[in-house]
Amino acid sequence: MKKRNFKIAIISGIVMSFMTMTGCKNSFLYTNNPNETTGNTFWTSEADVDAAMASVYSPMRVPLYSYWGAFTGFQDINGLGDDVLTIPAEEPTTWQIVTFINDPNNGDASSTYQRMYECIYRANLVIVNTPKVPNMSQADKTSYIAEAKFMRGLAYFVLVSNYGDVPLRTEPAVTNAQKYIPSTPAAQIWLQVEQDFKDAASGLPVDRTGDQYGRATSGAALAYLGKAYLFQKKYDSCEATLVHLTTAPYHYSLLPDYEDNFTSANKTNNPEAVFQWVYGPYGSQYSPWSEEAKNAGMYNYIPQLVGTIQGGGWFKYVPSNYIIDQFFQELRPAGSSTVFDKRMYTDFFWKRSNFGEKDTTWYGNSTFDQIWNSCLGKISRFYPTYNFDTTTHGKFLIRKFTNAWEGIPNADNYWGPTPSTANYIIMRYAEVLMNLAEAEIRDGNLQPALNNINLIRVRAGLPAKSMTDFPNADALMAELQHQDLLEFFFEQKRWDDLKRWYNPTQLQQLFVAHEKQGAANFSAKYYEFPIPASEIQTNPAIKQNPLWQ
Repeated sequence: MKKRNFKIAIISGIVMSFMTMTGCKNSFLYTNNPNETTGNTFWTSEADVDAAMASVYSPMRVPLYSYWGAFTGFQDINGLGDDVLTIPAEEPTTWQIVTFINDPNNGDASSTYQRMYECIYRANLVIVNTPKVPNMSQADKTSYIAEAKFMRGLAYFVLVSNYGDVPLRTEPAVTNAQKYIPSTPAAQIWLQVEQDFKDAASGLPVDRTGDQYGRATSGAALAYLGKAYLFQKKYDSCEATLVHLTTAPYHYSLLPDYEDNFTSANKTNNPEAVFQWVYGPYGSQYSPWSEEAKNAGMYNYIPQLVGTIQGGGWFKYVPSNYIIDQFFQELRPAGSSTVFDKRMYTDFFWKRSNFGEKDTTWYGNSTFDQIWNSCLGKISRFYPTYNFDTTTHGKFLIRKFTNAWEGIPNADNYWGPTPSTANYIIMRYAEVLMNLAEAEIRDGNLQPALNNINLIRVRAGLPAKSMTDFPNADALMAELQHQDLLEFFFEQKRWDDLKRWYNPTQLQQLFVAHEKQGAANFSAKYYEFPIPASEIQTNPAIKQNPLWQ
């Protein structure tokens, strides 16, 4: 399979449109609108298919606006959990979502919905047109189609798990009859997700290397197929699927150092990265807002959103009282190299000397006091309405996903000299292990589940547990939930876990107990986003989801 540098193809420009083959064939600078391409100008070579495939990825991995985008989805989905507090008086659309006062007009939820269907439309074009392309081997065609199905399955996974019933389109929507269709019940969407991931797993390679690193693999398809089963409580199927990823031909493993998942280390050879958005020094670092335009920056902009003022960030989140309290539940054994769980040192800034450890500095010799004082203006917005507790355990700020690891001034500022090129891993092998362990517990296979949980514990510097520590499955499940909270802090996972583990009444009670912002507003309908008002207005066949009617 002859491919150009796919990473640069996605990152350098134009994935909003497809490449024409009448100009420079190694560039995306000359493009056709994907909605207007015809057989006369496109789908005539493998290079066309490769360019089209690059465009499928783009709506998912644009760095600011999408489900994983730093400015919208990353903020919204993290803010829905009980492990962070959102700084008040920032983006209104984010505030609406995280405090449960959003409605069908919310721009962030509408944008994510639109992005997923852009991906689906482009994937459908690849699936339908690739078989017609001349001078391609059947094996290459099968691989491209499998890749498109993985991306379509991922888009529908995001849609069904966040919006419930949505329109199901498995071919390019061209006519009004194809465009304007009613929602399909969620159960049927899940079946399509399962089938797409199965097809992808059977047609994709086990590994991607070199310029292809970051593209979908059969392992990524199996990981998301298992996750889809878990979300539907199909525990037997989840367990049977995910166990494959623990043996050959797959060779995933946990990185020895947890922090390396959130830095530029191992950008092209991370054995824990099952699927990730690959970022790099492509396009202009100063123009992330133009997204799919020709010279849009394709750096990782999360540090700008979450970094502290001292580090040049916009400082939009702090750790919740609850997450800090949970980390204090189990300190490391006496004589260990650190007082706390190793993950804490990646996740948070704090004054180490308050707990008998040597103080450290960040951002070119900035002390914790300097970092804290730089953020006081925004921290003051919590009071008196919200309790950001700085007395019970002390003062903590979020370090995870910042560029503090670089140790240089202004590291979180994307206008600075070193904007982040760290990849954003959206499926870690750690999650595969924990999803597998959850399914094993539900199936009554407690010892294998504990073995997987212990892999997570030991890397964090905590001692392995034995079955004598857990009198029953409920006790082991509580340990899994605790470790899941600590392992995946601020990784857009907590909200999905909470929805899966608790019914609406239980979840509201938990939110109140954990001092979640907007807890009093929460009700069952917020398990899903509403179908966007713009979709209701333009699609006469669709109705609002039942929870929002």
